[in-house]
This record gives sequence, C-alpha cells and structure tokens, in this order.
Amino acid sequence: MVSAKIELNYMNWNAILFFKINSLVGKNRWLDAFGRAGAEFVIVAMLGWYMASSLIAARPQVAIVPIVLLALAVVFGWVFNVGIGLLIKEPRPHVTYPQSKLLFTPMNSWKSFPSDHAMIAWLIFFMAILFALPGLEMLLPLALWVSWGRVYAGVHYPFDIVGGMVVAAFMTAVSYYMLVTVF
Repeated sequence: MVSAKIELNYMNWNAILFFKINSLVGKNRWLDAFGRAGAEFVIVAMLGWYMASSLIAARPQVAIVPIVLLALAVVFGWVFNVGIGLLIKEPRPHVTYPQSKLLFTPMNSWKSFPSDHAMIAWLIFFMAILFALPGLEMLLPLALWVSWGRVYAGVHYPFDIVGGMVVAAFMTAVSYYMLVTVF
C-alpha cells in the first residue's frame, strides 16, 4: 500500500485522476456495465438522436445540411486527431500503466490523446446547439457519460477527453463558418 502511494506522488494530475476513476472498475457490476455502455455504445444513440432531430426539425430541403456538416466535421476532426496523436505520441493508459483495469480491449493502443469518441460525442452536442435541434439538452448528459465512460473503462486519461472536446469545439466553429459563408 505504501509503494502505491509513493508511486502516485510521481505521477501527474492526469494519471492520478485517471486512477481515481479507474480504480472503481470491478467493484460493482452495474457500474461496470454503465461505464462500458458509456465508453462504447451511447455514442450510437447520440448519433441516432442527432439524425432524427435533424430530419424532424428542418424543412425537407435543408434537413440534410446538419447531417452532412456533422459527417464532414467528424471526418476532418478524426484526421485532425490522428495528426495530433502522431505529434504527441501518448499511448493508452494500459500501455503506460499495466496495473490499470480495462473493461474491454481497444482497437489500437498507439494513440490516447485526443479521444476520438469524446470528440464525436461533443461534436454531436455542439452541432445540435449550432442547429438548435429539438431535445439537444438531453445530449449533454450523454456526452458526459461517453466522456466519463472512456476514462472509467481504462482507455483514456481525463486530459484526452478535454482534448477531444476542444477539437469538437474547433470543428463546430469551422462548421459554423462554412454554414455562414457557403449556405
């Protein structure tokens, strides 16, 4: 126990916060299921909600605009994230800290910062605000759930989530600029 406390003294705040959240894994099966759902599946519900709201809220001629802009923002945001990942070269927590707990094995381990899932979840929320889609207030707790779930599941540090959120805000600003100048 003493060695674990000493080890925490040498970690940065990002790793310390990660371990505070990740240490809960395996203690409650309901919390584990909730964390895994947030980490992997809630983003699909968010995307469905966004698309349905877009089709319901807009006139038929322009209903596709929010969907197309979101798709473009996701693609360019992902490319941006990969570029940042190549520059930062931060591996996932389970690579750096083998003692961390994983709820599932991620598809890759080379890139942790910024989180692609967090970027997409927050991009859906920010774009819903941009287009004033109905029910957008329900997307906030879902984006928070995805963000928390990625850390809880052991696949991202908290700062990776913040990085994904910043990229999402940037992509939303670019989308707004495109919307104002092109459409």
